[in-house]
Amino acid sequence: MSFRYRVKLLKFSSGERFPLLLGAEGLPLFEPTVYALTELRARNQATNTISSALRAIQVFYLFLGIRGIDLSARLASTQLLSVNEVEDLSRLCRLPVERLVAMLPDSVDKVKSPTVTSLESARMRLSGDAQEEVEPTFAGNRLRCIRGYVEWLVSERITKHGLDKGLVNSLNASLQRLMSCMTARISKGGSRVGINQREGLAPETAAELLRVVSPESPDNPWRDGYVRHRNELIIHWLYYLGMRRGELLGVRVTDVDFRKGTVTVHRRADDAKDPRTNQPQSKTKAREMPLGDGLKSMTYAYVMNQRSQLEGAKKHDFLFCADVTGQPMSLPALNKIFQVLRVKCPNLPDSLCPHVMRHTWNDRFSEEMDKRQTPEESEKKLRSYLMGWSETSGTAATYTRRHIRKKAQKVSLEMQQQMMNEDQHNE
Repeated sequence: MSFRYRVKLLKFSSGERFPLLLGAEGLPLFEPTVYALTELRARNQATNTISSALRAIQVFYLFLGIRGIDLSARLASTQLLSVNEVEDLSRLCRLPVERLVAMLPDSVDKVKSPTVTSLESARMRLSGDAQEEVEPTFAGNRLRCIRGYVEWLVSERITKHGLDKGLVNSLNASLQRLMSCMTARISKGGSRVGINQREGLAPETAAELLRVVSPESPDNPWRDGYVRHRNELIIHWLYYLGMRRGELLGVRVTDVDFRKGTVTVHRRADDAKDPRTNQPQSKTKAREMPLGDGLKSMTYAYVMNQRSQLEGAKKHDFLFCADVTGQPMSLPALNKIFQVLRVKCPNLPDSLCPHVMRHTWNDRFSEEMDKRQTPEESEKKLRSYLMGWSETSGTAATYTRRHIRKKAQKVSLEMQQQMMNEDQHNE
């Protein structure tokens, strides 16, 4: 028996999407399913949030398999995880799931009889794969989700198994020690926060991207005419509007008002009319965004000349469609566009992805606000509306790193020059 887990998304007839954590035999794991239903779904959490929590719990079960830990036996004995085990869990949370699967034992016998050698080997592999680690904040969120799940498991055992007072006290004491130990290991971002973080494209890189995706460009990596025009439009929408990928793929032709030159971004969670099980969703507020004449004309030409030729596109009104089936475009298909660009176009950065385009838009917006000398409070309100954030949101700082860094460096250089001139004058 091998320990294989995966998160599967179900689509109900009502349109609701619900994720499940499946075990080795393809069946839902009981405790994680009950937890997702009674705790996460009951809090009205978004599908993506529940999926993220279940993937963190998947990491927890992979850890249990690697370490040969029987969780039910630990709960029965009121002894949960030791400090060393929490430390190992914290390390494992920093690795991609593929690496964890590769570390699993081959059989149940090996799982039940872990040796010191295998543990040390696992630790050696962990230390040797630092370059494959996920971001500290992502690892911290995994540990935070696992902490919530373990806390729920203990609560369920206490309330449903009629334990005597002594066992309850012992289990609660063990839980408190575990919670404290896990909390202390949840990363706050590390000492390199702000360094090598995702930033927008430099102007010359953005210009190169727009050149490459032009259907007439000899460096365009796609051959099919429809794909060339669709992908160009996708890049232009992301670049000029700063939309999230879920918002982009959720746009319908009817959301675009060509007369007014606007597009309305809607929130349509659990849309029964969306045939995609993994429905692209908007995480931000609904809003109306303007389309410039160039972008409006390009969109109109795509709808009339390219999209209209797809037979499958006549069955729905989503703007962006798959090239063969005409079905609404999926998130993996959108990600593949950027993967192809990264591989086929060496002048484009390895960091290029849909969300980098959102950062790029925010950089350009900051520069425009500086030119117009727009007051900071007004700039914040304008940005928040266009990005779909609340006016009190502090999200803007995440998307303006490059602009802030450039501005800070410019001020520092000017200050250095001024100080040097003063020193020379004093001499």
